Amino acid sequence: MRHLPYALRFVIATAAIGALAALVWAGTTKIVVEGEAYYSIKPSMAVATSEVASGGKYVQIPLRRPHAATETDPADDGHAKYRVKAPADGNYRLWALCSWYDGCGNSFFVIVDENPATIIGQDGTYQRWHWVKGPRVQLSAGWHWIKIQNREDGAKLDQFMLTTSERYVPVAKEAPTPEFIAKPQ
Repeated sequence: MRHLPYALRFVIATAAIGALAALVWAGTTKIVVEGEAYYSIKPSMAVATSEVASGGKYVQIPLRRPHAATETDPADDGHAKYRVKAPADGNYRLWALCSWYDGCGNSFFVIVDENPATIIGQDGTYQRWHWVKGPRVQLSAGWHWIKIQNREDGAKLDQFMLTTSERYVPVAKEAPTPEFIAKPQ
């Protein structure tokens, strides 16, 4: 390769790096679920509409008045339950596209299958949609239950995503993957 002109060596090296990146990305799984694509829903979790939400809808724990000045236990176990298919065994990162009301309305519980609840949220970005990094979960190939449950009123969920990529960080709305989601018959 030394005898090739520099520009040609650069093109070949760039193509090789691109091909390697494509191979790495080809082995990555990304499952994107719309908040309103639930299998079942229990109040106080509710569907709401917004022009800025993906698909025009999202799920939320409605804001109660008076809103707590400090965090308290949830008033109920309202939740949205999703049936999601993992195409392969793997370690998946959960991400959620959320909008928080304030510091006392900025989290949900996430329950995967029968595992203990974990908290997603508690960041300080309020009143706008943004992606929140959630837990890593080990999934076997096949169907799994994911429950997004009430922790604080005023929390909203537009989408969530499971990805096997260690490096992928979502920044905008993602294209849904309905082939990985079961709906009730």
